[in-house]
Amino acid sequence: MDAGATILAWATAIEKSAAGDLIRGSVWIYPWSNVLHVLGVALLLGAIAALDLRLLGVLRATRPADAAALLLPVAKVGFALALPTGLVLFVAEAGPIVGNPIFLAKFAAIGIGIANIVLFHRGRFRDVASWEGVPASARLAALVSLAAWTAAAICGRYAAYA
Repeated sequence: MDAGATILAWATAIEKSAAGDLIRGSVWIYPWSNVLHVLGVALLLGAIAALDLRLLGVLRATRPADAAALLLPVAKVGFALALPTGLVLFVAEAGPIVGNPIFLAKFAAIGIGIANIVLFHRGRFRDVASWEGVPASARLAALVSLAAWTAAAICGRYAAYA
């Protein structure tokens, strides 16, 4: 069995599990997970976009450190909502999702976004408060972040209709 068939079999098993049946059979679980997922994505993308735009020099009303202090907690709440609700939505339709190239692009964009966050916050950008200006490498990271998270949101919405 090749890797694609293994992944599809795994996803189909998840979808046909008791959890998948419960989610699809409930009048409340799937719709509320969808609503909360969209809310989480909105908080995450909104906060990240505002911070990235600040780092790119578009929004200059606050220092980067002040923007980060205000926006990162909002992004964390958004991520904390989007992740578990996204998993619920995945379990309900895992088989079709793993075969949908647009969803695969969404997962790739999320992976790039998360990798960018890890590199940004573990690297030399941890001490934003000491910045006198925004380094070019931080602007590049902001551009990658903005592109990745926007692509993830677009793919997530588009995949529902493809």
